[in-house]
Amino acid sequence: LLLPHLDSEPYIMRSAIVNSIGHILVREDQTLMENKDDEEGSDEESKDERHVVNMAKTRTSLFDILCDRTCDITSFTRGAALKVLNDLTEKQSLPLDRIMPVTAIAIDRLQDKAVMVRRYAMQLLTSLLENNPFMGMLNPEPYREKVRELEAYLKCNIPEEILKARDTALEEAKNDESQGERELHEIESAALAAAIADAEAKKEEEALSEAESTFLAKVRALKFASQALAFTELFENSNASFRTMLMSSNSSDVTEALRFFVRAKHFGLPCAVTGTKKALALMWSNETNIQEEVLRAFIEVFVAEPGTEGKELLPENQIAQNLLDLVREANVSELASIEEALGRLVKKEIIPPDVFSVLWAIASQARGELRASAVLVISMAASADPNIVDSAYRLQNLYDAGLGDHIEENHDWKTARSAACALQRVARAKVDPSSAKYIILDLISERLVAIARGDWCDDANVDDTNAWFCAAEQSINAIFTICPSPEKVSMEILLGHQQVIFGCSDDSSTASTLRLARFFFVLGHIALKLLMYTEVLSSSVRRANAAKTVKKQESASTGATENSESKEDEGDDAIEAELGLAAQAEAETERKVAEISENEIVGRGIISLFTPMLLRVVANENGTYSSPVLMQSATLALCKCMCISKSFCEKHLSLLFSVLAKAPNDDQDLRANIVVALGDLAFRFPNELEPYTPKIYACLRDKSIRVRRHTLMVLTHLILNDMVKVKGQVCEIALCLQDNESTIRDMARLLFHELSKRTNSPIYNLLPDIVSQLSQLDLKQEVFREIMQFLLSFIKKDRQNEMLLEKLVLRFPKCTTINQKADLAYCIAQLKVNEKGIKCLNDNFKLYKDALFDEDVLKNFMSFIAKAKKNATKPETKQALQELEEKFTECAAAGMENVNASKKAARAKKRAARRVARKKVEWDESEEEENAEASDPEPEEFEEVDEENRPANAQPVKSERSSTTKRRSGRSRSAALTA
Repeated sequence: LLLPHLDSEPYIMRSAIVNSIGHILVREDQTLMENKDDEEGSDEESKDERHVVNMAKTRTSLFDILCDRTCDITSFTRGAALKVLNDLTEKQSLPLDRIMPVTAIAIDRLQDKAVMVRRYAMQLLTSLLENNPFMGMLNPEPYREKVRELEAYLKCNIPEEILKARDTALEEAKNDESQGERELHEIESAALAAAIADAEAKKEEEALSEAESTFLAKVRALKFASQALAFTELFENSNASFRTMLMSSNSSDVTEALRFFVRAKHFGLPCAVTGTKKALALMWSNETNIQEEVLRAFIEVFVAEPGTEGKELLPENQIAQNLLDLVREANVSELASIEEALGRLVKKEIIPPDVFSVLWAIASQARGELRASAVLVISMAASADPNIVDSAYRLQNLYDAGLGDHIEENHDWKTARSAACALQRVARAKVDPSSAKYIILDLISERLVAIARGDWCDDANVDDTNAWFCAAEQSINAIFTICPSPEKVSMEILLGHQQVIFGCSDDSSTASTLRLARFFFVLGHIALKLLMYTEVLSSSVRRANAAKTVKKQESASTGATENSESKEDEGDDAIEAELGLAAQAEAETERKVAEISENEIVGRGIISLFTPMLLRVVANENGTYSSPVLMQSATLALCKCMCISKSFCEKHLSLLFSVLAKAPNDDQDLRANIVVALGDLAFRFPNELEPYTPKIYACLRDKSIRVRRHTLMVLTHLILNDMVKVKGQVCEIALCLQDNESTIRDMARLLFHELSKRTNSPIYNLLPDIVSQLSQLDLKQEVFREIMQFLLSFIKKDRQNEMLLEKLVLRFPKCTTINQKADLAYCIAQLKVNEKGIKCLNDNFKLYKDALFDEDVLKNFMSFIAKAKKNATKPETKQALQELEEKFTECAAAGMENVNASKKAARAKKRAARRVARKKVEWDESEEEENAEASDPEPEEFEEVDEENRPANAQPVKSERSSTTKRRSGRSRSAALTA
């Protein structure tokens, strides 16, 4: 009675039937459980068996209906079906043989367009995890080991008759040379399957031997382990779907995904840890509720006891171990997110202080990567609470663990880098020889200088130098943080490098190359840090002057209230004079800072002594410097120096772009570094970079995915901050919407989404240029249309639709091919329809009527008319649409006739041309024959004459055939010319 209504159009009816099916299935399951143990007479038992069979068939068909309705055309019905399946799972009314199909359906529905459906699908997956029929832990590795162990046992204990058949088949296969390893494996698998089937067939029998009982128990264990492994692999193979939910723009998707990962962590699924690490990027979200949900998930996964909702914390050792495992395999972006989350937890005092004591113990006793991870976690926590490292005792521990002899002997640059990061949380040391903190910081500075000079590096090992770069960078940062006079320490580092490079007698080219690479890296980074240090000092001076001015203003106002009214004017004048002097002092400070950054650091300081050598290496005119490490280090140093001085930047920009253009194809690191540096230069000196903007856009066509991704990232940052003009090269970014790399496509979409939020409608202003440039490129039709469909979806306002429609129509006469006109017609068909748009099409009909003969053009215009008819309400509008449609049809028919006639005329012209060409060939051949005859040395052909009867004075007579041939060739020549 109800099921026929599943095909009815109202979705409310279909949803109600789906809910009814759910209640029926729950009730039937309860009935089966109640009647399971009832035992009565034989007749009644047979009736009950038939009833049970019928009920099982009915349940199967009802479950099939539920699964089918998860793909209903309406999202409300799809959501209702998933919700019913979720209820059945929670009430444990879902049959065991339905768990795998329902799990696959729920994972598939994560790609649904409707938010509600995705939410119900994620809730269903969470319920399936919580009510799974397997053991509490779902880590796939133990199940894989168990399956291998059980399969090995069963293969060794196959029944005799099956074993004999298997051995016979294997011998025959080995004797047959055409059989390979695959066939042998298939025979063994078939024998095992036959043994399992035989054991399952005997399970209902009462009399089983001990061996058969053991074999049957192993078969059941194998079946259980295989099903559990398949269940966990369904989740493990769906990381892409879970990641899509995390990156969704809808907060509901993100929340449900985070809750799922929390539950998955409790069951030991590996995807939970990886998913939570990816979710930490949402710590930078603009929505507070998402940040709080991410922090709550972080606590429940890594800090709190499972199932306690963060109220009961794990033991300190376990929390420390979880944090170490988290940072050990994290990349740079994940480490930044982990630091943000950990810092918030430290500020809220959620993580116990004893956890850091455990981490200090691990840092002191462990070796290798574990020690580096412990020091790194400590430095992350110190960003929120500097007291974790800012004490003489802790600094001594940090000196021993992160900068001691072990680091020097083993070249443990990761630990040194982590220690330098932790030192950047320490306040600048005050010169006090009697202070224990000052003494230990002085010792730490010496070790940092040794690292920055590369004293411990292996000059014959490139990998060692590559690992040293990160440690040296953070060491220099730490020097500028804790040292009282970092400029003097920097000079010491540079002079040390100079002594090592130019004062040693070692002629090894490899060692010299690596030393030079390390020197250039340090040179560029010190130059940049000097600029930052100068700005810090300038800010300190401005703050001091501002505080001094405020203090004088307060004292002046206090004095004015105490004195008589006659002195009020004098106080005001004094304040104004003081304010003028303060402004003048501030301007003077800014001028000095600008002078230092422009002329002193790379113009007249110690760094300027090495810039000629740096420029020579970067230019590499003769190809002398072939080391990729050296070229990358030197180019990066040049870019950092260019960020300091405007004149230096403007002078060497051409060199930098020539290096970018000539960079080897296999050296993508060099090109990627230059692109990122150009983004920084564009921020600092936008006017100087403006002429080179097209060259930056050209990097979007680089063969390297990394270079394209970095270029698009830099341009996105510049465009959204209004540092680069979009107009002119926006076509390059539009093409990124169809890039082969998904991250580049997503980034391009994000850029256009952000532009669409602006009030000045940049996408509307850019669309004409995009259409013009894309139509001139040799693009596939589907690529062009997918790009335009995405961009035109941002045109929401009626006025913008009208203006854009007019611009597209006016572009038809400028098109050179029918494909360009078809693309314009497609763009018109994507726009919204209103009365003014219809009028525009009608008024400018003559501009595009000659293209209506094309089937694609006509189809797009007809689509526009059909869309207009749906929205038309006024009779005059409907009449205008009808007339316009008739004009389209008539012009299309007339145009097709003209096209057919033109094609026919073209074919006739080709045939005539072929005839003329053929006649010309014949004439040329006849002329060649005549020339050959004229140049033939043999005597001319004479008529046959009787030699005996010929008179003595008779002359030879020419053949008439020769003269006839000449006359005929002349007539054919004139006929050919006439034709």
